[in-house]
Formats: sequence, C-alpha cells, structure tokens
Amino acid sequence: MAQVPPIFPSGDPEARAALRALLHRAADAVADYLGGLGDRPIFPAQPQAPAGELLPEHGEPLEHVFGAAAHWAVENSVHVGHPGYAGHMDSGVAVAGVLADFLAGALNQNLLAFELAPGATLLEKGLIQAFARLAGLPEGAGGLFTTGGTTANLTALLLARDAASRDGSRVGLSAERPLGVLCSRDAHYSIHKAAAVLGLGSERVLAVPVAPPERRLDPGALEGVYRGAVERGIRPVALVATAGTTSCGAIDPIGACADFCEEHGLWLHVDAALSGPLLFHPQERARLAGIQRADSIALDPHKWLYASKCAGILLVRNGRDLVPARYEAPYLDRFTSHGEALPVSQGRRSLEGSRRFDALKVWMILRHLGRRGVAALLEDRLRMTRWFHQALSEHPFFFPCHIPDSNVQAFAPRERAEEGRVAAAHRALETGGRLWSSYTRLDGRPCHRVVLLNPSGTEQHLRGILEGLEAGHRHGGPIPALLQSSPPADPARPQPGWCSIPRPHDPPPQHDRP
Repeated sequence: MAQVPPIFPSGDPEARAALRALLHRAADAVADYLGGLGDRPIFPAQPQAPAGELLPEHGEPLEHVFGAAAHWAVENSVHVGHPGYAGHMDSGVAVAGVLADFLAGALNQNLLAFELAPGATLLEKGLIQAFARLAGLPEGAGGLFTTGGTTANLTALLLARDAASRDGSRVGLSAERPLGVLCSRDAHYSIHKAAAVLGLGSERVLAVPVAPPERRLDPGALEGVYRGAVERGIRPVALVATAGTTSCGAIDPIGACADFCEEHGLWLHVDAALSGPLLFHPQERARLAGIQRADSIALDPHKWLYASKCAGILLVRNGRDLVPARYEAPYLDRFTSHGEALPVSQGRRSLEGSRRFDALKVWMILRHLGRRGVAALLEDRLRMTRWFHQALSEHPFFFPCHIPDSNVQAFAPRERAEEGRVAAAHRALETGGRLWSSYTRLDGRPCHRVVLLNPSGTEQHLRGILEGLEAGHRHGGPIPALLQSSPPADPARPQPGWCSIPRPHDPPPQHDRP
C-alpha cells in the first residue's frame, strides 16, 4: 500500500522547521514581486499554460512545486498593481489584504455555518452592520459578503422579485404578467444576467436613457419607460441605480430614483460596486445622497478598497428579507452544550454554500487605513481624474466623452475613429508594455477609457498613455521609446528575478513507475 503523503504540518520539530523555511521563502518571493511591479511589463508577451503533466502520477518536493508554480504564475499574469495599469476596475492589493489572504487560507473557515466559522461569522455580521450604518440604513438592516457585485446584484434582484411575487421561488413565475427591471442604459451587464437567471428574461431589463454631460440615468425619462412597459403588459418591480457605471463611472441620481420607487411601489437597488467607498469621505459622500433610502446596496471592496478578489457585500434595508433560497439542512442546526441555539449562520442567507473568510481582509485593510486613510486614497484618485479630464479638454487630438462623477474617464479622438483604429491604437500601447488603458463604446462610438484606482499612477503615466495612443492612431505605432524602456535598475533591489526561489532548471526527481 502506498504511503500517505504528509500534506499537513506535523508536530515533528524538523517538519515544522522545514515549513517555516518554506514560508519564509514564499514571503520573500511575494515581497520581491510586489516591490518590483514597476520593473516588468504589464502583460505577458506570450501567455502559456504550464508545461508538463497537470495530473501527474507521482508527486514532487514542495520546494520544487512552489518554485515552478510561482515562476509560471508571475510570468503569465497581468500585473494589475503596475503603476502604468489604468485599464479596468482592478488594482494592486493592499498589503494588509495580502496578509489576510495568507491567514484566511491557513484557517480555512467556512461561512456556511456558525459551527464551522464562529469568529468569522461574528466578524462578517459586525462588518455588515458597520457598513449599513455608514450607508445610513436603519436598525434591522442586514446583509452578507458575496463573491462580488454580480452575486450581490443577483441576490438583490431575487429579493425584489420575491417581494413582488411571494410564491415565485416556490411555484415559479406566472407567465400572465411578466416582471421587469428598470435601470440606466449604462448599467452593469450583471443586471441582464441576473434577469435571465431569475426567470425574468434579459429582454425585461428596461433601459432608461442617460443624460449628458455625466451620462447619469435621466430621471425625467423614468416615467415614460415605466408607462411604456406597463402598456406592453410588463410589471416593473425594481429600479437599479448605479453608483459608478462601468464605462464612465457615472453616479445615477439616487434620491430621484428613490422618489420614483416610492411613488410606484418599486424595490430600489443601488449598485455601488465601484463608488460605494465614497461613503468614507466626509464631503464626497454627498455624491451618493439618497442611498440611505435603498432597499438593497451592492458594494465591491475588491475595487476601491483594494482588497484581493473576491470580496463583495450586499446590504439589505430589512434584514428579514434576506432569506433568498429558504432552504436549510438539518445537519446545520446546532446547539451549545447548554441547549442554547447557536447564532444564525450566514449560509442560511446566502445563495452560495461554502464560502471563504473574505471579511478578514476587508477588516484588516480598514483597521490599517482607518476612515481617514480611505478618504485620502479616494481624494487622491478623484483629484487625478479631474486633472486628466482637464488635460483632455485642452488636448489637440483627444477630447473627454463626459464629465467624470468618480474615477473613470472615457475619451476619444476629436476626429471620429472607427473601432478597428481604436483597437489598433490600444494594442500598440499594450505592446509597449509599460502603460495600459482599455476601450469601450458610448452611444456606438468607440472610446478609450482609464480607471484611476492605483495610487502609484501619476500624471506622467497618464501623459504617456495619451502620447502612446495618439502615436497608435496617427501611425499605427511605433510606441515612443520612452514608453518601452524599463526604468533604471534600483541597486538595492534584487535584479536576477522576481522571486527568491529561482526558476528550476533541473528536472524534478524521477520516480520508479509501478
């Protein structure tokens, strides 16, 4: 019989010493990587799958496995923490979050049930209450952590659907009166996805026009879209107000949306996945005025709070509404040794079953930064966005497509460019390796876009993005040499590689085949 491999650390002193040494090397590797992000290209030149058998017959020493896996992963990843990365709503991870992920992985708590994660459950509930108070929700509010904004939006619209159709989860939806959801035409695609999953149908997502210059939902158009749906036999049950649209960061007028929902008896959901952290800023939180009137709110700490993925939050005005599936298992009902019932598990409130201890990283980040630290980070990126908007307004080649509400700015050539040309300029900038933006469409017009999350990004990086994209538009390249060259090496930083565990060149030990 084959010997059981030692996958857990034992009490043996030699085994513990070996584990400690390996973890020290791993910590050195991560520190080297995080400290040297600006020294490498943002994108891998030619991403490749790992070499070798993915399901090997025999194992290898863990030191070799880690060295090979770490080298492959870093060389084939997008380095979203690079100061020149401004493409999407991703950024580097706060160091407190890195430490939290390490600890959470070792603890391996399961938020399915209180008995599987007692401290984690209490921390999550405490953070939910803290965020609910921050948003101005009343006593009795509830919520839970999710894997991200998509799951939070799905759960919120499930609650809205069931509030309008009490037997919907039990017997299904009636085909006689289809239900609909109102949202901005620039709302996140997860709203359409949720409508499809919930049986409403993606065609029942009722797009409301946006108004320039910010591209916010136009409250004056709500009544017409609503009445048009009713005349077609559709019953709108919810309105989604977005606080930070994906394409341009617009924050819909939440107060006006709340007024409309009260008038028509609709569920108000605020998708604040991007701009929710503005609640931490004493002045900028005014951009979210009216959010305290929402029935549900989605937040994404893995965006503007710099947590690693995944970390989403759903807040619900009435915590008693948060029983989305209404299914339980008898083996999850547990009592203390004194016969007292344990606190209600978060798993009873969630669409998900087993769930990671994601609240730990959010708590550690907030404890490290404090409200003032978060506010300072927000203010810095908002200032940078305003500077970039002004630079675009004065730029001879590009113009800003909207006035920014948050930290996203879309822009386009003053002379209308076809999508192929915009994409080619984007690829040319990407090929340079040092800077990166993304592109989108606004009213059918292809545009470039930056999302200014990374606090290491500077005005110089943004000037470089404009210079590189303009060169790509005018000439199809080449990208200016400045944007391709690596910065001078820091003599105090290890240069041979990113990792203190070099890429293994020797083959792994061979095993005799049975």
